[in-house]
Amino acid sequence: MPHYYCKRCGRIYVSDRNKGRCDCCGSDTYPVPEKYWYEGDEEEMTAKLQKLLREELVKTSDVYDEDLFDRRDDIMFSRGNKMLEDMNRAEAFAKGRAGGGRFGIECPYCHATNVRKVSLAGRAVSAGIFGLGSKKIGKQWHCNRCGSDF
Repeated sequence: MPHYYCKRCGRIYVSDRNKGRCDCCGSDTYPVPEKYWYEGDEEEMTAKLQKLLREELVKTSDVYDEDLFDRRDDIMFSRGNKMLEDMNRAEAFAKGRAGGGRFGIECPYCHATNVRKVSLAGRAVSAGIFGLGSKKIGKQWHCNRCGSDF
């Protein structure tokens, strides 16, 4: 599988998935020249060759962004965490649906799936009556089993 690199943030990856676009900053990506491939196995690049590529091709590029270069690992880490959160949310949704819940949502207090969406009108009326003390401000769901809003 070919290697690609981004001239803007210095990201290097082995994949055809994002061919053409950097998955970190969205800039164009380019195939890594053979000069920077690891001699034993073209699928691997050593840290030394990656550093050389970044020094010779990335940092000399006219689109190089030093701030993005310095933050690229943090950006990719946070994106990985967001993807994990999305996967966990989807799994919880599927679990709630499998448990008979209409919306796939589970009450965080009693774990019932018998919930309903709090309507905008219901929130508005509650806020109108109780003002900022309303317990429905910022809540999306109501549990029909224990009565909590979340």
